[in-house]
Amino acid sequence: MDRSLTNQTPDLSALDHSIKERVLAGHHAVLAQVDYFRANFGVAQSRWKSDGTRVTEVDENISEDLFAHLRKLFPQDNYCSEESAEASKPVILNGEFTWLLDPVDGTNNYAVGVPECGISMGLLRNGVPVYGFIYDYGRDNLLQGGPVVGSIEGDRRVYVSENLVNEKLTFCMHFPIPTADLDSLRDVLQEWRIRCPGSAAVGLANVATGRLDGCLEFRSKPWDCAAGHAICEGAGARFHFVRDPAFPMKTFSPAMGPCPFRVGSEHFHKEVCQALGITDHRI
Repeated sequence: MDRSLTNQTPDLSALDHSIKERVLAGHHAVLAQVDYFRANFGVAQSRWKSDGTRVTEVDENISEDLFAHLRKLFPQDNYCSEESAEASKPVILNGEFTWLLDPVDGTNNYAVGVPECGISMGLLRNGVPVYGFIYDYGRDNLLQGGPVVGSIEGDRRVYVSENLVNEKLTFCMHFPIPTADLDSLRDVLQEWRIRCPGSAAVGLANVATGRLDGCLEFRSKPWDCAAGHAICEGAGARFHFVRDPAFPMKTFSPAMGPCPFRVGSEHFHKEVCQALGITDHRI
């Protein structure tokens, strides 16, 4: 394992003990999966699920192994993964803490050898993300943090960009998007610079580190954005849902619907909200 991934965390002294011990445990649990993730990049066996999405054996094994480690330490917590077994009804989250995991974010990329993918895990307290971890395979580093302690990439403190990163607004968005939203954005899409990495977690990582102005997603699920929600807020970005908020999350199902969101710099929110007809971009 790359030694630069092993021990770096933000200054956690501002966190209470219950969160701090989970951050440290989550940090080591994610790093313990990195070698396995690397070794199976582009070669993992995969299949298509009934909902039309791809899953690899790595998704399933990381989900099982990572949560098995954390359950030994925090048996009272809720454990929710994109690869959780579907139940007839959504699971009620009645614990104070919830771990929300996407074991391979960007599975299509991972399966065929495109490096924009990673492991994304958020820690929720009373349904709200308070800390996140994103292992970015393409950059081979760990991004982590939250709104109280700030966010770091490796051992470097990161911040959302205060100025445009290019000559035009440049941000992450994946297609297809709802017809009504596409109609609202049609004109400005001729001007904006759109990036489609195939991984919401990678897009959010690039917002938190100032490499993109923002991220506007209409297809993301809560497990795609829980880690990035906390990390981006820790980097000074503002995170808002376009419609109904996913957090605080009170129930969980791997079949739950998308939660469109926008996150990024002040300039990003201003332009996007103007295009979508949102009258106050601070809301």
